[in-house]
Amino acid sequence: MEQTISNSPISPEIYKQRRGTRWWIPVIIIGVIALFILLGFLTIASTVGVVFQREQITIKDNSVLVINFGKPVTEYVGESVSSFLSPEKPIAFYDILNALNIASRDDKIRGIYLKTSLSNLGWAKRVEVVEAIEKFRASGKFVYAFIEMGGEADYYLALPAEKIFLPRESALEMNGFSISALFLKGLFDKIGIEYYVQQFEDFKSAGEIFNRNKFSDSARIVYRSILNQRYKTFLAGVKKYRNLEPELVQQVLDRGVYAPDSLLLLGFVDSLLNENQVKEFIRKEVLGEKYKGDTTKNRVSFVSIKDYISSANFEELEDFDKSNAVAVVYASGPIVQRIQKSPFSTDLEVDPDNFIKNLRKARDDKKVKAIIVRIDSPGGSVVASDEIWDEIQKVKKIKPVYASMSDVAASGGYYLAMACDTIIAHPTTITGSIGVIAMVPNYSNLVDKVGITVDTLSTNYSSQDLNLFVPFTQRSKQKLEDFIRPIYFRFIQKVADSRKKSFEETRALAKGRVWTGEEAYERGLVDVLGGLNEAINIAAKRIGVPNPYIKRFPRPTDEFELLIKLLTQRDEENSASSEYLRQLGDLEIKRFIAYLQLFPRKVRQQLLDILNLSFYSRDEHFLMILPDIIIDD
Repeated sequence: MEQTISNSPISPEIYKQRRGTRWWIPVIIIGVIALFILLGFLTIASTVGVVFQREQITIKDNSVLVINFGKPVTEYVGESVSSFLSPEKPIAFYDILNALNIASRDDKIRGIYLKTSLSNLGWAKRVEVVEAIEKFRASGKFVYAFIEMGGEADYYLALPAEKIFLPRESALEMNGFSISALFLKGLFDKIGIEYYVQQFEDFKSAGEIFNRNKFSDSARIVYRSILNQRYKTFLAGVKKYRNLEPELVQQVLDRGVYAPDSLLLLGFVDSLLNENQVKEFIRKEVLGEKYKGDTTKNRVSFVSIKDYISSANFEELEDFDKSNAVAVVYASGPIVQRIQKSPFSTDLEVDPDNFIKNLRKARDDKKVKAIIVRIDSPGGSVVASDEIWDEIQKVKKIKPVYASMSDVAASGGYYLAMACDTIIAHPTTITGSIGVIAMVPNYSNLVDKVGITVDTLSTNYSSQDLNLFVPFTQRSKQKLEDFIRPIYFRFIQKVADSRKKSFEETRALAKGRVWTGEEAYERGLVDVLGGLNEAINIAAKRIGVPNPYIKRFPRPTDEFELLIKLLTQRDEENSASSEYLRQLGDLEIKRFIAYLQLFPRKVRQQLLDILNLSFYSRDEHFLMILPDIIIDD
């Protein structure tokens, strides 16, 4: 059948007829797009409203303060975008101590509901919180604790409560304390990598996972000492608060008990209730005969610690002498050399620029009469530590400077502390580690295994020293040791001068050995045993002010103020990060936050990681990253 193709244009009548039959299609498409835009706008508006809500909370009569230690607790809340875009916004440790103190005097707060499941506190913070809760109970108010799941550390945090509750179907791991580590030497031997580790001295064991198959004798001595202290602290707490003899507790831990029924029979907990039942119990405790069920009349208010801190009642009950202040300058995280840090980083770090800037702010503040350097750091860069040490030396000639050790103040963390007038360590603080370590990998066996050969040309005898692709010679190793030893000896000498000891006496206490705060006190490496509250009390006595105002550096910043600062700051020291943020596409501030808040937690973290990489790629043209992100739920 022959088909004729015409090139003549379609007649107006036919065109109109065809167009008329499908007019509804673009209308539907436009309508769907408009609907999605409207829904997106409403969602964003709702999210922004929550993020930037500023309504001050009023604490009502018959309120119960809820402290959930399953939420993250840090020394301070970092000044980064991710600090408030993270799924769980952390609370500062000082805020918890201060809230416990003020709540004990607040007539509207009847007691505390304590949730301790999967807590992330270190042992120094943990023990100090327990002491603060005990002090709160001395005011005559109740404390009830609920543990959904966890272990000995979570149970210890609940000990000062009048009653401890577990759900019937939960699990509480009561089987003792342990330390384990993965050693990588066997893997490196298989692929042809050798790590040369130079440690000063035998107790400086951080590099052993790279060149050994198990703990050295020196490492075992240190770790055993730490374990024993944790164990004794736990046994003493159970004896004090639950009146259970250490022999019984030891038998329970040896056997390994996890079932709530067994723990109830043994006297470790008081009742098996789920969370709703616990709240019902608390309501009855608060209202007594007035309780008629959960009705709007005479209702008990459960107030989170964050809401309580931002309430009008909290501000009214603060009775600090604001004309006389004690500054707390934070040194939290590893000590790093001067780097351009991404504003999206989630890690706390101590870099000399920011720390010294905050220290000088405290020095120049006329209301600040004394300074506390709050240290929670495992150490890090020798260069950065020495720069900070030098600045503290200058500041303490103007104002008294105290070191308050948190969970860890070791190596570079101790380096900072010894520059202060007085060192206060908690008995369970990990400190000391006065030593130096260098680790250098060698890939000569690896390249040999894969068939790569290495040839060299040199102008000088030392040109190939520590070339990573040729075997290390004894001469190369000796040169590295000769380079590191003076750094270690200078560290010892500074400690000796600070602690008024001889070089040899100090060296006997050094050797890279880690001490608990209690052991360090017995050996004269610290001056006083106590936590942050004790450090504040010592500083207050020094300046003759019973209740000084506490000024924190960096200053706590709310979410909106922080983002405004990051997007608009002109400070030359932070110009790179602020300029980068301004170039993100000129998004409105609220929309920027709102969009990120819409994503699930894992996706949000991925986006922050991408922003981090984007920031660093401006200057670093080659980046090596893992192809996957492992998230532990």
